[in-house]
Amino acid sequence: MEKRNIIDRIFPIKYHFHQMLFMQAQSNASGVEALYNWLNSGADTDSQALLQCVKEADTVRMEMEKNLTEAFVTPFDRGDIYSISVGMNRVLKYAESTLTSMKTFDVKANDTIISMVEHLKRGVEIFAEAVSDLKKNHGKSEEAVVKMRTTHREIEKLYMDGMVFVFAGADPMTAIKKREVYHHIKDASTNLEETVDVLHRIIVRLS
Repeated sequence: MEKRNIIDRIFPIKYHFHQMLFMQAQSNASGVEALYNWLNSGADTDSQALLQCVKEADTVRMEMEKNLTEAFVTPFDRGDIYSISVGMNRVLKYAESTLTSMKTFDVKANDTIISMVEHLKRGVEIFAEAVSDLKKNHGKSEEAVVKMRTTHREIEKLYMDGMVFVFAGADPMTAIKKREVYHHIKDASTNLEETVDVLHRIIVRLS
């Protein structure tokens, strides 16, 4: 083992962190898309597609974390790689909890929920594109940062407007249930925003 470690340091194993980050970003985008589709269709195939994306993203994330502990060199700060992976994981987990909450509390999709998830879907799609461009064209990735932050602002506005309408209703239990769902979507967007900040830090360091 010691001999192998010495060889690895002289001839480091190449781990494909760009590819793994992109694979996780794609799973995120596919998962949020599945949630959006489910909101519009109510089909079990769409909810199962989201759950499958969660499993796929978890597999990529765990493999990447394992590789981070073994890699001698990384294309950029290993802490940033870890933070991006964890951030993406939280986004998808909040998408999953949105689905779970709606089913558990019997909350029907309305215009606010659909619009919030639609903006989240746009955000994670742009994020996946930005990660894809990171290796060869990080200038293009930087252009995507503003677009992603815009989706977060739109979601926050939808959340606030939606809660004003919910609290104006006469049924407090319905308000609590909807607030729970709205908040899961907003939390997904907040974590995406924080992950975008890490991505932007990487871009700045590469410039």
